[in-house]
Amino acid sequence: MPERRHVEPCLLPRGRFTSNRFVQVLVITRTYDNVQRRGHMKIQPHLGFLFSFLCVFHISAPLAADPGPALITGMVTDGESGVPLPGVNVLLERTSVGAAADEHGRYAIHNAPVGTWHLTASMVGYSPLRASIRVEAGQTITHDFELKPTVLQMGAVVVTGTATPHVMQDNPVRTEIIPRLTIEQKHASNFAEALSFHTGIRVENNCQNCNFSQVRILGMDGKYSQILIDGLPVVGSLASVYGLEHFPEEMVDQIEIVKGGGSSLYGGGAVAGVVNLITRRPLINQVRIKSQLNSSRGKLDHHVGAVAETVSKKGTSGAYVYGSFRNRDPYDRNEDGFSEFGELKNETVGFKWYYQPFNNGELLTSFHRIHEERRGGNKFDSPVHEADIAEWIEHWRTGGTVQWAHRPSPLFDYRTYYSFAVTNRESYYGGLGGDTPEDQLQALTFYGRTDNPLHIGGLQANYRVGGHLLTGGLQHSHDKLLDETAAETAYHIDDLYRNTGVFIQDNFHFGGNGELEFIAGVRFDKHSELAEWIASPRLTAKLALAEDITFRSSITSGFKPPQTYDEDLHLCGVEGDQRIIRNAPDLKEERSYSFSAGIEHTGYFSDVPLMVSVTGFATRLSDTFSEEFVRKEGTTELWERVNSDGARVRGFELDLGVRPITGVELRGGLTYAKSKLDKPNEDFDTTKFFRTPDLTANASLSYDATRRLTVYANAQYLGKALVPHEVGAEEGQDPLLLLAESDRYVHADIGATLRLPLNNGLDAKVNAGVKNIFDAFQDDLDVGRDRDPAYVYGPWQPRTMFIGLETSF
Repeated sequence: MPERRHVEPCLLPRGRFTSNRFVQVLVITRTYDNVQRRGHMKIQPHLGFLFSFLCVFHISAPLAADPGPALITGMVTDGESGVPLPGVNVLLERTSVGAAADEHGRYAIHNAPVGTWHLTASMVGYSPLRASIRVEAGQTITHDFELKPTVLQMGAVVVTGTATPHVMQDNPVRTEIIPRLTIEQKHASNFAEALSFHTGIRVENNCQNCNFSQVRILGMDGKYSQILIDGLPVVGSLASVYGLEHFPEEMVDQIEIVKGGGSSLYGGGAVAGVVNLITRRPLINQVRIKSQLNSSRGKLDHHVGAVAETVSKKGTSGAYVYGSFRNRDPYDRNEDGFSEFGELKNETVGFKWYYQPFNNGELLTSFHRIHEERRGGNKFDSPVHEADIAEWIEHWRTGGTVQWAHRPSPLFDYRTYYSFAVTNRESYYGGLGGDTPEDQLQALTFYGRTDNPLHIGGLQANYRVGGHLLTGGLQHSHDKLLDETAAETAYHIDDLYRNTGVFIQDNFHFGGNGELEFIAGVRFDKHSELAEWIASPRLTAKLALAEDITFRSSITSGFKPPQTYDEDLHLCGVEGDQRIIRNAPDLKEERSYSFSAGIEHTGYFSDVPLMVSVTGFATRLSDTFSEEFVRKEGTTELWERVNSDGARVRGFELDLGVRPITGVELRGGLTYAKSKLDKPNEDFDTTKFFRTPDLTANASLSYDATRRLTVYANAQYLGKALVPHEVGAEEGQDPLLLLAESDRYVHADIGATLRLPLNNGLDAKVNAGVKNIFDAFQDDLDVGRDRDPAYVYGPWQPRTMFIGLETSF
């Protein structure tokens, strides 16, 4: 029996949106607008959201009992085995109307709009099927689907590129996914590991001591990538330093990636692209418990996780609960007494719950609590202030979302939401410089504390008219950052960043089957650090050249406001010094403009499922942020962020997926990019981007050897890059700045999964394998107390044996 795969199902509202009700909402909105314009009272942003909530509930309340004009129902099964497929998405194309099949493979679309439609059934790993149907008022239509297996990444329903649901192959905005099954085959412990082995994506470790990581998209620095959780930018400045490893794999159901500027939908920060972590929506009744043990030269990394999900008989409510624990020993690669990977402990609990009080209306809530403690350096049995070097960070993150979504009519739907993420951190960056009482007192001054409460609220509405799907919305964020260290009070941070964004887009098409499709949109942002509004437009086009061949092209834009960023809050320097980065007084926003064009085949070659895509891309950065060394004051290095002239990134990527025979899937891809500054960096006299190879490539193989045994392998090639290297100097002297060229690396993993069906609904899986089988790792790491902890590059995990056991019932 094939494994059950899940894709985020679409929301289905029910009811009619009457013209009288629409007029009443317009009156409320216009009254609010007039009061604000005439200055009769000062309306704060949160009061504006209160008006929005009043509007949407004014629409919703009387409509719960209003029957829909038509019902579409049916069953979806595997075309080869006949097994029902839960989680299949069934959509009316180019609308937000759809449903997800339940655990028995049955679906029901209430309040279906009258007219002739294309009804599409799709799921990750299956080729989408389309049927033409005619819907009449009051009619019940039954249509069953038998889906045919194809390349794993195909068939998903995605939302990140357009903020509305689309089958991945039909999306005007090219959106890539990492599905749940792929994450499981990587044996990822967290979000960062789940992103590995994907074309154009690279996760790197940037510190020997604390191992903070960042995700690079198409060769651009991690600061240009925006991380979303369920479509919301709730990973703030502080969380983005270590947040990629904070989120356990139990929290991740699917990852969606859109490359290129994304500020037209998601505001400041989406310059290189967007990575959207989709959390699991409860679908079936089950419990899963897993334990995985990793060993690197005898140093252990143990991960234990458990999830439980339940859905009511009618499917009107469901809950997903998860918990995770991880404990990692410190690892010293070069045996100099200082860790390359620090000690780590992580505990996470969370849930996601939905309730549908009536068809086509849904209340959804989610919550998570993460506690993580990590420490790098030496003398792990001593207090941190007694170590020669220590980077110790303890995080508490609390986050959650409340969302109401409703489709009052077949042509109109909306959602309103509030989300928060409160991150608190205690830290120590420094060490004991000697044995004198003065040295011991100095070591105590390296403790610090950071608080970062982030609140986001917003409203989005979609309306279909003719061949247009109009989307508009409002979003406001409130980002408070307080950072204090005992070493130097002059560099404390106490900032509040507010941003209000308003966006609108039009998704329209031409031709009987939508052969030509466009998305035109713009977002306007007012950031508290900027005097003027920032406009971020985009235009995307998709042309169906043949049944399975699609051409896409896009022009997008992005920006980054001049505020405090993640690297400002990570204080690692040479010889145990603290490194402080602050913005120059006249710092301007950084802007980007991106162009991409590509052709994609998603279908069959003869009877062989095949996916091939080639995409060219170019990004122009203006007023780019760069850091300049200013001076050294005692044990503190002061760096300043300034605007440089600009930069360019150009290249292409190739992606391939094929299932040559039943049970075998091959994936591969490569990215070639040239990244250059307009003028040489003043400290290193080069125009090349640091840590950015021209060529990266990846490949993966999955083979179902038997019904119970699956074997898989993953590999990644990493080309040469330039890596900055600070060398310690004599007391009172500035550090020596060098630029080293790295080696090339090939990182390969192999593994196998054996499924053991037991009895009475109890199943088990045993996993085993080796990560980084060739032990590809940097061989010129700095050593000792005075090392440069930022001088790291290449694969961030040494050769690691793993074994795991999972049971479900």
